[in-house]
Amino acid sequence: MRRTAIIFLILSFGNLIAQEGSWKLQHFYNSSDVDAWDVDPMGKLIIAERDVLVKLDTSFSIQFTQSTKQLGEVEQLDAAHSLKTLVFSQEQQYVSVVDNTLTFQEGIKNLSDYDVAYASNVGYSNQTNRFWVYDGDNAQLLLIDETGNQISKINNLSSITGGMQPKELFERNNELMLFYEDIGVFFFDYYGSLISNFPIKNAEAVHFTKDHLFFVVKNTVIRVNRKTENRIVYELPDPLILGIRVHGNSLFLEVPEGIKKYSLIPQ
Repeated sequence: MRRTAIIFLILSFGNLIAQEGSWKLQHFYNSSDVDAWDVDPMGKLIIAERDVLVKLDTSFSIQFTQSTKQLGEVEQLDAAHSLKTLVFSQEQQYVSVVDNTLTFQEGIKNLSDYDVAYASNVGYSNQTNRFWVYDGDNAQLLLIDETGNQISKINNLSSITGGMQPKELFERNNELMLFYEDIGVFFFDYYGSLISNFPIKNAEAVHFTKDHLFFVVKNTVIRVNRKTENRIVYELPDPLILGIRVHGNSLFLEVPEGIKKYSLIPQ
C-alpha cells in the first residue's frame, strides 16, 4: 500500500485570507426542480429535472432534452467524459449512460445484478467502461466494469473516514474523492489506497481540480491550493449554495432557484 499522506486543513472564519477578485454572473438557468446536475469537460451543463434531462451549451441555451421516465427519479449525474454521462437513480437502483446528445446507450443496468446491496452514490472512473459505487448497506466502495466484474473493493470504509455515508463521490485525474459533511474530504488512488485527508467543518459542498479544492461555506466559496494550502475566499450574493462545479475560470453554483454560472474578474 502506498504511504498515506494526511494533510490537516482546518478552515475557520478567523484564519481566512482576503478575497482576490470577484465573480460576475454570466448565465442563470431558472428552475426550482433540479434533481441532479454536472458540467462536462467542454463546459456544458447537464441537468436532471423532474423526468427530463436537459443539456445546455456554454451560453446556457438548450441543446438537447431526453425523457428519464424509464429510470425513475435521477439523483446523480457524472459528466466526467465529454461523450458520455453516467445517470444514477438511487430510487430504482439503476445506472445508465447517455451520449453527448443525451441518447441512452448500452441499456439500463440494475445494480442488484452487480451484487450491490444498496447503492447511495455512484461516480465515473477515468475509464469510461468503469464506475465507482458506494454500497451503503455493506459500507464498502466498489469499482465495477460494464460487464459486472469488480475491479477494486474497499471494505469497512467508515473505519477509514469516520463517516457513515459520503455526500459526494467522484473521480478526476485518477483521484477518487469522497466528501463527508462535518468531517472533510478523502482522496483515494485507483487501487483504493488512501492518499490524503482534508478535514473541514461547516462545508455544504465541495469540488476539486488538479491544483485546487473548492469548499462552499454558507455564501462563500473557499479556494484552497492543494500544494501550498493558501486560501482565497470569494463572497457571493447567493444566501444559500447547494452545489458547486468549476470549469476553467467559470464557477457553476446550484442555488434553490436553479443553476448560476459566474466568471472570475481579477482585481
